Amino acid sequence: GQYLNGIAAGHATKSKKLGFFAAKPIPQVLLNINSFLLGARAVDPTITVQVIFTGEWSLAVKEAEATNALIDQGADVSTCHVDSPKVVVQTAAGRGAFVCGYHANQSPLAPDKYLTGAEWAWGTVYKMFVDKMQKGEPLPNFTRGGLAEGFVKMSPLGPGVNAEGKKQFEATLAEMMKGGFSVIKGPLKDNKGKEVVAAGKAYPETAIELESMDYLVEGVIGSTS
Repeated sequence: GQYLNGIAAGHATKSKKLGFFAAKPIPQVLLNINSFLLGARAVDPTITVQVIFTGEWSLAVKEAEATNALIDQGADVSTCHVDSPKVVVQTAAGRGAFVCGYHANQSPLAPDKYLTGAEWAWGTVYKMFVDKMQKGEPLPNFTRGGLAEGFVKMSPLGPGVNAEGKKQFEATLAEMMKGGFSVIKGPLKDNKGKEVVAAGKAYPETAIELESMDYLVEGVIGSTS
């Protein structure tokens, strides 16, 4: 989902500078940051993403300060991975910047500036568990899924997405819906110049190796420590 956010952002940005506001540098968050950058670079390989870690899952004042700070530095599209994207969405839109959402559809908060968003579709998972319980089947200890499995969905495209952006977004989404899509694939370096994925190697979205990600890819400005 954040890869698709990146595609939308890549077509909307004029400064080629994107912002990402995150709580903590854990693997799932790092994967979202990296995916956002790689999606944007599928549009323009010169785009960069500046990341700010707030240190907490919910810290409204710091989220607003971070959003304003990156907009001051030229970031004209932002997204986030915090518990509530409301502050980032409203702050960015209030400054005239575009925004991509997370967790749920935040388009009512910024109807003119909301490009799209990566949403969780929890109903799919809950129904699967209830169906298994009703049939007396054991519940899985570990469950993974993405767009193809209906665990994730995208917010409708907003008015800020141009025709070219819509075309690439929809074509990529169609590929993802087939299952096994790999955002992380080699050759790929981290933002310190070290090769982290060798040429010919790819990790589909269900790859367990992604759960131990500890790097930011080349093009992301920021540090995990």
